[in-house]
Amino acid sequence: MDNPAFAFEKALKNKTKKDILADKLTDMILTGLLRDADELPSERELSQLFGVSRETVRGALSRLTAYGLICVSHGSKTRIRAGDEALARFRSTHPESATCEMNRYDVNSVFESRIVVEAAIARRAAVNIDACGIDELDSLLRAQSQLFDSPVHFQLSDQNFHKRISEYAGNEILMRYAEELYAFGLNIRRQVMIEDGAIERSYQEHRHIVDALSNGDPDAAERAMLVHLDSVYRTTKNKLAD
Repeated sequence: MDNPAFAFEKALKNKTKKDILADKLTDMILTGLLRDADELPSERELSQLFGVSRETVRGALSRLTAYGLICVSHGSKTRIRAGDEALARFRSTHPESATCEMNRYDVNSVFESRIVVEAAIARRAAVNIDACGIDELDSLLRAQSQLFDSPVHFQLSDQNFHKRISEYAGNEILMRYAEELYAFGLNIRRQVMIEDGAIERSYQEHRHIVDALSNGDPDAAERAMLVHLDSVYRTTKNKLAD
């Protein structure tokens, strides 16, 4: 599979990688995954997380700066600007950028759909993924193993992890559904990830998925994905009930 990272979005929307990355980061701010005063990963880290060049990252960050959604200070970390005033100003000039439509649905309906879609993705990926793809996922896991105390960075990596697997499934419709379903309740997932042991648990579940994919075992890949989704579902539902 040749450079799949942004193939579907680019074909669908005719946007550059810079535009697509800027849209992704904007969505993360609007859904509450990235919050006011959060520090963004470095250009190098964002480049690795999203599989794009640092030039692409700089271009995307330049757009967010123009939107007034980030603050870039020389010699310090880039921070999110997502206070009420900044968000209201952005929405007034970008009325098409509504918050995630998936959040209109209840958690049970969303995860029933994720089970169907991502189980199929895991089975197809186990058949289609190559050694390069496994190396890429292993690299993501190595990075995730260092992020147990960094919920924002881990969530960014988590999204990329699921996206990479869906790309290797080789079905653009499933990939699009998976990405939309993933966007449900990202603000809630942010709250889950700050709980003790939550990131490490998710990392271990990712490890089992990659082990199954590396063995080319569709049944094991589906089981590992379903175990992971059940964990995400239960912790999300419990947090919604708090």
